[in-house]
Amino acid sequence: MRIAQVCYLAAPALGGVERHVLELSRTLINNGHKVEIHTSNFYDLKGTSLPKLATDEIPTYRYSSKFVKKTTLFSQPIHFPGLFWGLVKSNPDLIHVHSMASLHLELSYLYCRLFHKPLVVTGHYSAADLQRLYTKRKNDQKTKRLRYWETRLKQIMNYTTLVAITTKEAQMYQELFDFKKVIVIPNGVNLEEFNPYLNKENYLLFVGRIVPEKRLDFLLGAYKKLLNKQPLIIAGYAPDKAYLDYLKGLASTGVSFVSPSRNQIVSLINQAKTLVLPSKNEAFGIVLLEAMASGVPVLASNSGGFPEVLGDAGLLFDPDSETDLVEKIELIQDKELYQKLATAGLKRVERFSWSTIAKELEEVYQSLV
Repeated sequence: MRIAQVCYLAAPALGGVERHVLELSRTLINNGHKVEIHTSNFYDLKGTSLPKLATDEIPTYRYSSKFVKKTTLFSQPIHFPGLFWGLVKSNPDLIHVHSMASLHLELSYLYCRLFHKPLVVTGHYSAADLQRLYTKRKNDQKTKRLRYWETRLKQIMNYTTLVAITTKEAQMYQELFDFKKVIVIPNGVNLEEFNPYLNKENYLLFVGRIVPEKRLDFLLGAYKKLLNKQPLIIAGYAPDKAYLDYLKGLASTGVSFVSPSRNQIVSLINQAKTLVLPSKNEAFGIVLLEAMASGVPVLASNSGGFPEVLGDAGLLFDPDSETDLVEKIELIQDKELYQKLATAGLKRVERFSWSTIAKELEEVYQSLV
């Protein structure tokens, strides 16, 4: 089968959606499919130019793109209108779009209707973000843009097979938009990339983009309250240098910031004592799975998709209480509890292997072509 994966950004960008598309594409190719990625020529959602690449691992079409600063749920920041003609030239059997209510969803839908091709959409939204953005009002009324997209999305989704990555996301699609059929297929993890048998070093770790929605100021505030401090490593790409400098100003002794390569991220996760994720409305959190695959217990905020993904493989803390996070960091020092969580994570993460997740998506694809 010839499959086109369509997304805002692609590797070497390091976000969760980009990781999802890359690993899914790798697995599908290993399973005998022809896969292409269609994306923008940007490195991040701020419109940063893509660094020069020697070659793409997956055949990738990168389109000249426009960055739009003013965005809503239904007007995303990156537009690449050349997508339509790229799809015409590529002639895929099926298109899988990794976003909702964007120009490239519109163009993919138009292509599929004209050429009678199936369309699959994964939104990658947290239920909380969907509810918050959908219920935005101007003078207590839905904006014209929101009313337009509410109608337009329903038209598109009547043609589309919609995939949610958590049951909460699926329920929110049904409640807000009355989408009748939503398939739940979670994110996956490359189990072979991680080694749970390496000795753990005594540091706390955060991995992710260094942006305000990750709530690193909250994490740094909690860290200051710790009596017995372990080193804290904050690892990720910072698109805004001013924000990074602000966080460094908040950081106390023991905190370090690094901008690692993918191999360095894997090494940091493999050897961490504990992973900490303070985000409040994260849709899923692939790094949760990566920590589980490394035998690393997780401390995550009790919000978004984290509780569903984490299960019994970590501890949840109140996302509005630095004190609760401090208590959980201290609690997880108990050796018996620590080992129990690590073992639970290794068992739980087997469900999320990319071989399993890709097989579920393949079954969806095969039912449509």
